[in-house]
Amino acid sequence: MNSIKSDSLFLAFAVVLSMLFVSGLGGASVMQILGYGGMNLSEVILHEELNAARALLAQQGLGSLAIFLVPALALQQRWSRVEEPATPALPRHAAWSWRETLLAWTLLPALLPALEWASGWWLQFLQGQEWAASAVAQAETQSGWVERMLFLPHWGDKLLGVAVFVVIAAVGEELFFRGALQRMLRARLAPWGSVLASAALFAGFHFDLIHASFLVVAGLALAWIYERSGRLWVPLGAHVLHNGITYVQTQIEGPGSYAAHVVANWTWLVPVGILAAAAIVGALARK
Repeated sequence: MNSIKSDSLFLAFAVVLSMLFVSGLGGASVMQILGYGGMNLSEVILHEELNAARALLAQQGLGSLAIFLVPALALQQRWSRVEEPATPALPRHAAWSWRETLLAWTLLPALLPALEWASGWWLQFLQGQEWAASAVAQAETQSGWVERMLFLPHWGDKLLGVAVFVVIAAVGEELFFRGALQRMLRARLAPWGSVLASAALFAGFHFDLIHASFLVVAGLALAWIYERSGRLWVPLGAHVLHNGITYVQTQIEGPGSYAAHVVANWTWLVPVGILAAAAIVGALARK
């Protein structure tokens, strides 16, 4: 137990150091290069130039590296130095094969129409609640910032967007929430307890009220896939695929689509997707 506490403290310390050097110094260098030297993000956001959006995008990527990817890799390195770490790896499913992996990777795409529909309903509900007015306004403001990063005009910007939103975000979050937090939680809790707790942390860490229902279900799915397979690269691949699909979908739908959650004329996919997801979960659960 003391070693698990030590792992938690190590991870927290790694986050602080990484934020100082990767996000802090790296971000300051990016700001200087793009012409915003000496400014903080709250000042850069007020600028309408393309370089301001590029600065936000670069800071988004550096933030994911600093908070999630680098600390999680440091903890994995710490564990790799010990033959039997106090925080053991999840048990690997002996019968798991590429067939199960492909099924696991289709779970989130199958759920996507239902997640979009639920997020749209959730947003409408929040917009009618007086207690949520300020939180909704702040979340919509943040969504506007994200859209500035998503819809930069040049192909180089879009490639950087793919790297930040699809790859770095997914890899960093999986290494952190599944590879680090869920592994530590499972050393203390029952399997389902660690799944629920890591999913709650995953949703909470995003500080995104508008997408809360989306994040909770996605977090549960990814945590369950990790628990079921015992292989970190399986939920990692599922997360990258999911982020890639939603990124392309947002690019196709255009500005205003990030927070809209409109399934348009494809609402019939909601029950179809739920049935497909249930079949996938059933097939994987029988293994």
